[in-house]
Amino acid sequence: MSGNFTVDNDTAASNPGNAKLKPLVWFAHHPLEVGFQTLTLIVVLCFSFTIGRWFNVFALMLIVMNIFYWIRKKEHFKSGDSNGGLVLSRDPTMVAVATNLSKGIGSYPIVKVIECKPLKNAQVGDRIPTVALYDYPKKEEAPYWGNFYPIPLSYATDDKTTLQAAMDSYGEGDWLRLQEYIKDWRPPYKAGLYKIYDEESNWQR
Repeated sequence: MSGNFTVDNDTAASNPGNAKLKPLVWFAHHPLEVGFQTLTLIVVLCFSFTIGRWFNVFALMLIVMNIFYWIRKKEHFKSGDSNGGLVLSRDPTMVAVATNLSKGIGSYPIVKVIECKPLKNAQVGDRIPTVALYDYPKKEEAPYWGNFYPIPLSYATDDKTTLQAAMDSYGEGDWLRLQEYIKDWRPPYKAGLYKIYDEESNWQR
């Protein structure tokens, strides 16, 4: 991940997203979040030009925060780890994504269930591409990552070639593994991180 500003450059995704963020697509899925940030910045800038003084400081802080926000989103989809997700339900929209949190030694399989904003034309059982960033564990010496945060790739781009390339990067074995992990799950589904205790797992019960 060399050259990233908000993402760890000392680690690399096994299957990087390599997707270019389209701000308007992201805005379409997060209008309140992006709109609030933008409106707040505009208001503070207006006060900064008319009143000055402390509002100049607030304006500078908001500008930096906005720049960081967009760089973070850009690097998430460019350098994050791409994994396939299965739509579990539509109302609310819940998606299950499997990965291995291992840092290289041992096997630490998990399934992350996320609640999403509605996905266009998505039906229960549909396969979708996601891209995730990983978080450090509370104990840095742990052989696994602490968590991971998948986001549907369609939130970042509507480019069909990019979306298809992500889907093509997943093997059928990946989908079968995820389906095996969740075969006994029943609705209602709850968002969260679920450890998988299979025969190859190194999780301690």
